[in-house]
Amino acid sequence: MRKTWWRQWFEGRAADNADALQALLTRACRQETALAFHLADRARAVRFAPHRLSLEGLAERERQNAHAMAREIGGGATLAASPAHRLGTLTATKLIQDLAETEDLYTLYRQARWLTADKILRDKLEGMAAEEDRSSQAIRRILGTMDSYVTDRPS
Repeated sequence: MRKTWWRQWFEGRAADNADALQALLTRACRQETALAFHLADRARAVRFAPHRLSLEGLAERERQNAHAMAREIGGGATLAASPAHRLGTLTATKLIQDLAETEDLYTLYRQARWLTADKILRDKLEGMAAEEDRSSQAIRRILGTMDSYVTDRPS
């Protein structure tokens, strides 16, 4: 089996930066997994279809990013732990927690970007940060209008 591009990058780098980058990306992978899980819970509680579809799309993108990153950095075990449920109805508090996680992912990808001089990897990390920024904007839009669009059903 051919080595992935990221794995080749890690093997060819100085241990300090490669270890720091691997640690940041592993943390981001775990957060992407948990965020996908939580956003899917939120989507089930929204009765306004455009917002529900938006959250479902964000959840799916986070899930795909987590799985792709786990494959790339060799962290299959990274996805093994199941994130804690935030049970109950959709609340602003829960969505604000998801927003904070999204913004933290943005920061992690920006930090990871500075650990390498490799343009391809920097561009990939910058693209991932931009995706998280778009996700946080979508969550903010939902928060701004969610008062009348939530259900009383447990998620």
